[in-house]
Amino acid sequence: RVHLFPVLMKERLYIYRFIIMIFLSVILIYTVGVMRPKPMSSLIEKEKFWADKVHAKTKYNVVVAGDSRVYRGISSEMLSEELGGLKVLNFGFSSGGLNNEIFNEIEKRLVKDDQTIIVLGVTPYSLTPKAQLNEHFKQEKERDEMEVFRRRFVSPVIHFFDPITPTDIIYTKDGQKGYYERFHKDGWVASLKTPIDSNAALESYKKNFKDNKVSQKVLQEIYIRVAEWKREGISVFAFRCPSTEGMVLLENKVSGFNESEIKKNLTASGAKWIGVNRKNKYSSYDGSHLQEESAIRFSKYLGQVMRKNL
Repeated sequence: RVHLFPVLMKERLYIYRFIIMIFLSVILIYTVGVMRPKPMSSLIEKEKFWADKVHAKTKYNVVVAGDSRVYRGISSEMLSEELGGLKVLNFGFSSGGLNNEIFNEIEKRLVKDDQTIIVLGVTPYSLTPKAQLNEHFKQEKERDEMEVFRRRFVSPVIHFFDPITPTDIIYTKDGQKGYYERFHKDGWVASLKTPIDSNAALESYKKNFKDNKVSQKVLQEIYIRVAEWKREGISVFAFRCPSTEGMVLLENKVSGFNESEIKKNLTASGAKWIGVNRKNKYSSYDGSHLQEESAIRFSKYLGQVMRKNL
């Protein structure tokens, strides 16, 4: 027993040292996590953002549908402020189409009352056959349940392990090359790509519309659905997402998009068309998507016009 006592004390000392080491490691990880710079675009926040948008069961008074010009260009918070605090969801997706698949998903997220509103962010691409595939939405919708659970509830708890690059450490929004993104739980992604090039997207959009024009069949299905919503007492608004003058000219020329005709038919179906106020001079970082500041200004304008028409 006398000989065992020093051995036991030594073992306890090792255990205490191990516990202290674990405790200090946790403190160090937490401190580094708090003090380190935020990534330009957080992978963990991005995964949670899309998983929540598709799989959360929250209900809203207002749902805005569309493609990436919508999810990068419409701040739900600004709309909500202008609409007296109504709960707003931005339900835009990359290369997203406006069709019954998305419309059915919208209805699942709506609070059905006298303040139910659907907003359609119309772009030429959202009316094309390729957009109707809704590949981004389906990718998120069809993820394995365990993967969805990880993205929504596990990864955010260990966000200190979010990948970070040397670029993030020296990042300044106006000067460093890269993609700045901030993911808001209401569906909006505040965005800026640097260096800014307002013509960057023109060539890719020209290719996107090759053998992929605005579909009259898609438009007819939208007109029918809008009329159904109108009969159900749902207020419907529609607008053409703002971009650059160069992009508008390109799309009008090669996409088959006829804004005046679409406006007339949507209005006849029961929607209220909101024209883009060009005097506000919204800025795009690539010719297609609005910079964060412009997205906020446009969202406020959109909300103000909607409030006057409700």
